[in-house]
Amino acid sequence: MKRPVFHSFLVYGVHFAAVLAFVLTVGGCASMKNSSVKPMGQGHVDLSEVERQLKEEPDPQVNMTEVEEAAQYFEEEDQSLSAMTAEKFSKRLKLACLKLVRLEPNEEIALALFEQGVQLFEQGEYEDAADKLGWAGFRWPETPLEEDALFLRAESLFFANRYAKAQRAYEKLLKRFDSTRYMDRVSPRLFAIAQYWEKLDQIYDYHPLAANFSDKTRPVFGTFGNSIKAYRTITMHDPNGLWAEHATMAAGNANYIRGEYFDAANFYDDLIKNYPQSKHLLPACELNLSSKLLMYQGPEYDGTALKDAEVLTDRLLTQFGSQLKDRRSALIETKNKITEAYAERALH
Repeated sequence: MKRPVFHSFLVYGVHFAAVLAFVLTVGGCASMKNSSVKPMGQGHVDLSEVERQLKEEPDPQVNMTEVEEAAQYFEEEDQSLSAMTAEKFSKRLKLACLKLVRLEPNEEIALALFEQGVQLFEQGEYEDAADKLGWAGFRWPETPLEEDALFLRAESLFFANRYAKAQRAYEKLLKRFDSTRYMDRVSPRLFAIAQYWEKLDQIYDYHPLAANFSDKTRPVFGTFGNSIKAYRTITMHDPNGLWAEHATMAAGNANYIRGEYFDAANFYDDLIKNYPQSKHLLPACELNLSSKLLMYQGPEYDGTALKDAEVLTDRLLTQFGSQLKDRRSALIETKNKITEAYAERALH
């Protein structure tokens, strides 16, 4: 890295001065040690003798090789600091702080905590197990042991019926180990949590801003919102897995039941686009058509939903004609209404 001119002058000047001072100091000490100057009397020195010795001393020579080597060292240090990213600096700072409180990574301690956690898990002491396993992963990060500890911690919280904490624990596992080998077990857990919260919300219709401090199976805020978040986590981290299409359809249905037709249509669109072989394809197309029609506000408003509804109607009639049975006539009637809506828009 090219050093600014002023910075370069400063570095070379400092090291030149340091070397020069060292040479002068050593030389001066040696000359004074071997000095034959004798006192002329109380408090007097033979100055002529001192002047003679000074004239005989050779001029001190600076070793430019040492100066250049020192300058090169600091140049490399400067480049190293410049190359350090914020992430690397953050990791070093975190490690330094952990060492101060004696919580730095330690495999032996982590293994002991992990074994204690597994033992507590097998005994059914799930919350205590979660605590031990959390510390086990913390003491030996970015290793297979941490991955195992994070998964078992999430499982412990799940079996302790602490579903909100379990959801966050599974999400932490997926964040730390995006391609975790436990994916096929994480997805059904998140799906079960989402289904539980969704059904509870359908029964009790929780207000999203109403705080929950009594039911440990639910999050503090937003029971329905967190259920949708769990569905999204599955589709985001395991898009090609078995549970992804189920989560997409379930999220669409949950929003449709609540009258959130725009969000429902987005989920149905995702399923139709990303999972064309899904067993949910036909109901997704039908419910998506219904969502689009309910989104349409009339000729004075945007007609995108109407266009999408027309495309879905044609697809249903051509691709699923034999499966529609008695619904086919209703679909044809819907197509005619869409045509009338286009005519109405043309008059405005």
